[in-house]
Amino acid sequence: MKFRFRNLLALCLVGPLLGACDDPRVAGVLGRSQPTTRAEAPPPAPPPVVVPPPAAAVREETSPGPQAPAPAPAAPARPVAGPTGAPRVAFLVPLSGPNAAVGRALLDAATLALYDVADDDFVLLPRDTQGTPEGASAAFDWAIEQGARLIVGPLLSAEVQALAPRARDAGIALLAFSNDLAAATPNSFVLGLAPQAAIRRTVEFALSQGILRFVALVPNNALGAASETAFREALAPTEGELLRVERYDPGTLDASPAVRRVGQVGPPPPRAARGEAAREPPELDFEAILLPDFGDRLAQIASQLHLHEIDPARIKFLGIPLWDDPRVYREPSLLGGWFAAPPPEARRNFERNYREVFGRAAPRVATLAYDAVALAAVLARDKGPDGADFAPAVLTNPAGFAGLEGIFRLTPQGEVERGLAILEIQRGGPRALQPAPETFETPAAETPTN
Repeated sequence: MKFRFRNLLALCLVGPLLGACDDPRVAGVLGRSQPTTRAEAPPPAPPPVVVPPPAAAVREETSPGPQAPAPAPAAPARPVAGPTGAPRVAFLVPLSGPNAAVGRALLDAATLALYDVADDDFVLLPRDTQGTPEGASAAFDWAIEQGARLIVGPLLSAEVQALAPRARDAGIALLAFSNDLAAATPNSFVLGLAPQAAIRRTVEFALSQGILRFVALVPNNALGAASETAFREALAPTEGELLRVERYDPGTLDASPAVRRVGQVGPPPPRAARGEAAREPPELDFEAILLPDFGDRLAQIASQLHLHEIDPARIKFLGIPLWDDPRVYREPSLLGGWFAAPPPEARRNFERNYREVFGRAAPRVATLAYDAVALAAVLARDKGPDGADFAPAVLTNPAGFAGLEGIFRLTPQGEVERGLAILEIQRGGPRALQPAPETFETPAAETPTN
């Protein structure tokens, strides 16, 4: 697996991977058994042609995709002194509480980044946040005492918002795993795959294909609200028309009433008797429907749309980055749907390597931890007389970086811009209809010739 970073710095191939608890670069890792396997380097993916790392944060409500098994309770981490003047980066994630399994997977992914990217004097300082604002604040205090110059984490939006003002006062940046743009500030960068930019990209592509009439069926939660707002904003300056938005209870097992309202259709037709001609499907006044949900719930909604004769053979289904999920690819009712997301190739190599080393599937958010620690490790190589420079001006390099989630750059507002591909749902995986850009540079206009 090859990974390319800032200033086109080539990084090492993945070598033999040992337990992080035996690595002097990881200070105070909670007791974790050493992996029983060593990973051979998978075939390198074509690296993006820009520069360093990350993100797809855990949805605050639930996490789509496979989860690591919950770890056993562990004692608080103890700091271990690193080399004098070594770059110190804190890694604050929940290692206890409801999100402990995700936090453990993030730490494991960070360990892979250390072996792939970091110099020998780079020190990672993991600490348990317990998944709460109070726990995150205590972990932050500990990190500052240990001399951390950058915070990677925390995971949840409430934790990020609790730390943002304290980090600002301390003159230290956060690279958080949340995808809640409300938590973004000039010193707190949210790395998660928020739906807003992806919806805008998907709408632009749909319009380019001649689709003009849209509806949306959204969960009545924070993800649905953010997606609806982004959908309206994306369509507002265009010729596209948003005819209707309907909302459903994300906890319901039957969203049929919302399906009928958004499609303006009646109950599903009875199954035709033998020899009886099937009725004509109902006429629909829209050409595409936005479905900003994920996992098993998305599959359920898609099957109910299909039952009401609203299906991809007649209507284009539009999604969000969370559609990049094996459960989505297994759902026949979603075949042919479009969504914008980072290019999946590099991440597939990481997922294979993660499984070989740790014996389980990586949750979707794990790439964020790898990319964030890899970014910190690369920036730490440019040490000046005052040590590594993790200032916002450095982190917001307009040329951007490249990682497992494709090219990205951090904005002065604390958000992340990504190069997104347009993907189509196919059996077994996505097909790229439009590739992701490989650079943030705008192509120069061609000079007409006489």
